[in-house]
Amino acid sequence: MNRNRSRLLTVGMSLVSSLAGVVLVAVSPASASSAAPSTVDTIAPSAPADLRQIGTYGGWPILGWNASTDNSGRIDHYSVLVNGVQVYRPRVEMVRVYDLVTFCHVLPGRSYSIAIRASDGAGNRSGSSAPLAVAIL
Repeated sequence: MNRNRSRLLTVGMSLVSSLAGVVLVAVSPASASSAAPSTVDTIAPSAPADLRQIGTYGGWPILGWNASTDNSGRIDHYSVLVNGVQVYRPRVEMVRVYDLVTFCHVLPGRSYSIAIRASDGAGNRSGSSAPLAVAIL
């Protein structure tokens, strides 16, 4: 029995020595709740304005719009809506129709209604821009 007690004591001492240098900090509920409450951004950005063709790329239209503004000072991304469905998320104030055809199943020979929506870093989404009818040739 002494041998088991000796082993247990040796294991216990090893555990204590392995915890040496570890600092445990207890936080009382009073100090945890005294932190300043964080503010949550619930304000949506302004809707993008003046959606229009601003140029061409290989014969395909390039669409541009006036940037949205947000109370946080930063727009995270824009959503391109084709016939009301989000298909693309550029981070700048333009989109090449070529990209919509290449990556988003927009087909040549058809007309589409394209609109833009802005999102901020908190996930708030603006209303949509006025739609622009675009014929893909």
